[in-house]
Amino acid sequence: MKKIKTNSLKYKILSRFFIILILLLVIIEISQYFTMKKYLYSSKEQLLQSRLHNLSTDELLGAETPESVSQNAAYFISKVIDESMSVSIIDATGNIITKSNTTNKDLRPSTDKEIDILDKSYYLPPGNNLHKINKVIIPVPKMSDYDYKKIMYLDGILEGNYRILKDENKDWQIVVWSKIGNLKSPSGLIQVSTTITDVNAILYRQIYVYIGISILIVFIGGVLGILTVNRTLRPLYNMTSTVEQINVDVLDTRLPVNTEQIEVDKLSTAFNNMIERIEISFQTEHYIREKMRQFVSDASHELRTPLTSIHGFVEVLLRGAAKDEKKLGLGLNTILSESERLTKLVNDLLFLTKSDQQVPIEMNTTNLKDIVKEIYPQLQMMAEKRKIELDLNYNALIYVNANQIKQVIFNLVQNAVQHTDEKYGVINIAIESSEKSLANCVTLKITDNGTGIPKEHLNNIFDRFFRSESHRSRKHGGYGLGLSIVKSIVEAHNGRIEVKSDLKQGTTFLIHLEKK
Repeated sequence: MKKIKTNSLKYKILSRFFIILILLLVIIEISQYFTMKKYLYSSKEQLLQSRLHNLSTDELLGAETPESVSQNAAYFISKVIDESMSVSIIDATGNIITKSNTTNKDLRPSTDKEIDILDKSYYLPPGNNLHKINKVIIPVPKMSDYDYKKIMYLDGILEGNYRILKDENKDWQIVVWSKIGNLKSPSGLIQVSTTITDVNAILYRQIYVYIGISILIVFIGGVLGILTVNRTLRPLYNMTSTVEQINVDVLDTRLPVNTEQIEVDKLSTAFNNMIERIEISFQTEHYIREKMRQFVSDASHELRTPLTSIHGFVEVLLRGAAKDEKKLGLGLNTILSESERLTKLVNDLLFLTKSDQQVPIEMNTTNLKDIVKEIYPQLQMMAEKRKIELDLNYNALIYVNANQIKQVIFNLVQNAVQHTDEKYGVINIAIESSEKSLANCVTLKITDNGTGIPKEHLNNIFDRFFRSESHRSRKHGGYGLGLSIVKSIVEAHNGRIEVKSDLKQGTTFLIHLEKK
């Protein structure tokens, strides 16, 4: 059998099981021992009391003086004594005046025959009849005079009051008493006792039998306990084996959750959830790493193009082209245009960084219609020959940062301009009441009739650095950050943005903002 480590769960369960089992067996044995002891002692006491009942109440009450106690002592003993018993008579002072295993010369029958209780059978004439008493050799246990006086003045007839005393042979006996004379001021006591050696033998035999049975129970319990614990812990062993096989390349492994053990199933579920979160984190990290790699590649390309252009025109101007007014103007305008593109890229990245940090923004109550009208001239210039339609029949007071909402509109219109025909493109800006599910909101709707967005890209267009056409010409200088900025602004205003699009039909952006 494989050795169990002391710091293992299996060892702790088994050790505690054995401790509890042994404690229960000990408690049961102690309880059974004392119960049996009490029962056997009570049986002995009842036997002795039954002998005392051979004396009638009148006989006991009639001996009210020390003299009458002495005169009737032998008679009382003869009525009470039986095999394996000792009987003694105690006077009011606590002294034993006669006992069953001695010869008392003061106690004689009317025939003047001497009574020898120890050495031979004797005859005592109660009335006209003679009763033969068997020879008795049980020693009489003795207490102090003070103890006898205490017993004498206990309430009642002393039934149920017994003591366990040692006799002169150092053997234990059970002793009972009955009062002689008046119950409140007795003139003496009858003491009856018998050995409890047989009782102790029974008790010791019971202990030995119980110890043997307990050892057998512990052995059987140990075997069954080990089998049960092994079966109970098997799901944990399976979990350990499964977990040891999980690594970065195998994150899709899951633990079984139908072991029919609630605690193990909960642990498996929690572990599966953790592995799922780790898997998602790895996937997200891989996704972000890929996006960053793509962004670095795109940004490098975007930066290289204007930097190359700026560097080239500077070299041309330094070689003498600056003396030509026409070439000088072309070079400076190009340098200005490219530097503006670089500035926009940096500003967009700084804005997104600030959005991630959730920097508080200044907000005021304003009419969305007024914001659209205010930037309408700039939107027309941006659209060039494209047509911009306004549908602003709905008044909507909102609590926003007006400049950021303007940037949202600019970015969405610029996105529409890039994907619509230069001559036949139409961009519609409308303010509407939101649907019932968004009753406390107002909707800004921007629609175009451009090329549309493939359905497989709709979930990614708000990702940073994402381009729906990664292979297309970048004559408009986009970096894939415009829609990310739009989403950041809308969410900072506790709003929501959604997109609907069909290829070659156009795209609609819906921005839901809370009413004031």
